[in-house]
Amino acid sequence: MKASAIRPAILVGMISLLLAGCAAHGSNGESGRRLIVFVDLSASIDREQRHRWGREAIRLIDSLVGGWAIGIYPIHDRTLDAAPLYQAEIPDWAPNATAEVARKQKSALLLVRKGAGAALEKAFSAAGGATQTDIFSAIDRIGPDPRDRRTVIIFFSDMLNSTPELNMERAGSLSRATIPSHIQNVARRHGWRPDLLSGAEVYCVLNAIESGRRAPAVDRLTQRDFYEALFGALGGRLALYDTNLSSLNFRKGGRHVAQAQ
Repeated sequence: MKASAIRPAILVGMISLLLAGCAAHGSNGESGRRLIVFVDLSASIDREQRHRWGREAIRLIDSLVGGWAIGIYPIHDRTLDAAPLYQAEIPDWAPNATAEVARKQKSALLLVRKGAGAALEKAFSAAGGATQTDIFSAIDRIGPDPRDRRTVIIFFSDMLNSTPELNMERAGSLSRATIPSHIQNVARRHGWRPDLLSGAEVYCVLNAIESGRRAPAVDRLTQRDFYEALFGALGGRLALYDTNLSSLNFRKGGRHVAQAQ
């Protein structure tokens, strides 16, 4: 079999074996969701693209309900230690609540929606200036949820990691044949466990490639295969790799496709 013919599902199994020491996957509770949003603030993303993402991201706010948590983080050259753009927990929604309790619940929910919306609007209005895009350190920021809720991770990014450990903005830096070795090396450096993203769904909302603009150094099908294998090896699942969220509805379980344009 040619290396280029190895499918992502097979790569996931290969890489999981390479990481070894796999811990048992914990069950994910259905009492709520943990929504983690990463916003690419590097210089490779222009203002027009940020505005497009802003229109997509604002739809996420309406998905927030009682019992959910949200965290919004930047991606740039200091992804690991940058302060969160926003973090909040929404109290559980009590059924058959009194009028006073219901009022407090609604007030808390609206407060989080307002804060998250303002943080996203500010992020997508900012002018990115970082010369590097550290995607991998974003994964380091995703710890286990103490309430064992299902985790939904959304990247608004071109997904081109450009740090010295793997510069995907350099032609020839990644091929389907080298995906397993790259993931093994990065996972070892970061100390990732195979259950780090257990049960998580990952949605990558990419930048649009317009006519006349230079295509990425690593083609998007190869990018998608890389991240599908990477997230799968860590216990998660790549649910979307596309330029928009389309009809995604997290409350109904989301749309389960992985694409590339």
